[in-house]
Amino acid sequence: MTLKKVLIFFTISLLIGLAFIPATECRTTDFKKIKTIFNNESDGIKIQNLNALSPYDYGLKAGKMLNAQYRFFNNIFRIFEKWKIESIQIEKQIKNIDKYFPFFSEELRGLSKSTNIKLDRLLFLQNILCSLFYGECTVALATGKATKFNQTFLTFNIDSSLDSVGDILLSALLHRIFSLKCWIVRINTMEYNYAFWGIPILLEYPFLNEKGLGWGSPGTIFTDNESRYIDEGPGIPTMELEKLAMMTCKNVSEVARLYLNTERASEKGNGWFHMYDGSSSCFCDLEGGILIIEQTHHYIITVFGNSTEITGAPEGILWHANHHQWLDPNLTGSMYPNENPSSDLRAERTHELLNDAYGNITLETCKTITRDHGGGFDKDGKDSGDICRHPDSSSSKITAFSWIIMPKNLTVFWTHTSPCKGIFFEHDFSKIF
Repeated sequence: MTLKKVLIFFTISLLIGLAFIPATECRTTDFKKIKTIFNNESDGIKIQNLNALSPYDYGLKAGKMLNAQYRFFNNIFRIFEKWKIESIQIEKQIKNIDKYFPFFSEELRGLSKSTNIKLDRLLFLQNILCSLFYGECTVALATGKATKFNQTFLTFNIDSSLDSVGDILLSALLHRIFSLKCWIVRINTMEYNYAFWGIPILLEYPFLNEKGLGWGSPGTIFTDNESRYIDEGPGIPTMELEKLAMMTCKNVSEVARLYLNTERASEKGNGWFHMYDGSSSCFCDLEGGILIIEQTHHYIITVFGNSTEITGAPEGILWHANHHQWLDPNLTGSMYPNENPSSDLRAERTHELLNDAYGNITLETCKTITRDHGGGFDKDGKDSGDICRHPDSSSSKITAFSWIIMPKNLTVFWTHTSPCKGIFFEHDFSKIF
């Protein structure tokens, strides 16, 4: 076994440990009789609570709780030193963080204090994680009269790459491993508690907060055509802006105002991937609101469920894949649909399924959408152009897992594998928040 394979093996062991080691565990091994703090049957998901007085205290406590894991993680990921970012770039990022999103700066400084890992090194580790977990995803939203029982839904298919053995182990597998545990964070200086899966501070996917604000975010892909303009600029990156929304907003109207009044980061290259791109953010709330925000540094559009003049669709349905659908790609630098055929096919198929079921959309409809293989490159088979993606000659992407949020009752359904193969387990967060 080569040294690289050995390091990958230990990295996987580390991340599995980081995903599973809780201060208190809410899980048994009898999958037929499991009862957690949800007080109902569960697939054995672990819930880890972390209470903090401030963002700095959050970083301090996360580092103390998982000190050995963060430090081992730091040592193992020296395998990626060849990706090292120049010190001038790190200094630039630290200045941007201090200026545009100080809450995250405080989290990092608390984590640095408790782990004795330097701030620039933590940013390097975050860069590696973002690159490993960056994916092309698909979102569908429905609410109000588009649904059969006046419900609200957000579906999110999370895709991973299978380009190499490393991708299979470090992306697809770990996406699924991280879906087995979620964290509940309570920071006293922030408005709302929120739930996320991932790694505290370095890689958080905040899917629901205590007020019923739900989230999903398909990555927007910038063009590779060097002759085209890409709208770039400093500010708060998409990933942290989404987290800030979950900590400070109770509905989609407040989210829209936050984005419109924030200087947004948009940057291609330099290895910062998802954190600094112009990703499209998708939200739902328990009031029946749904929202998709397309944005870069200078350009932004907020598309609500009733923005029918923008979508050209009936009221109450929205959808998105990996290109800008409503902003002009000539202004933003997003790929054109023909530059990324899979994104175009998935977006159009999601729209088609929502439209076909309009007025009768239910939870089962949403599950069917996440599992769909009726579009894509092969109408009769599974491929990378489907909503539920599978590798083919065009792409190595696969849907790693999926979730469906029903914000009105703070309930989330999710799978731990491709939705066409998996079971959607129900998790009632109203008993936690």
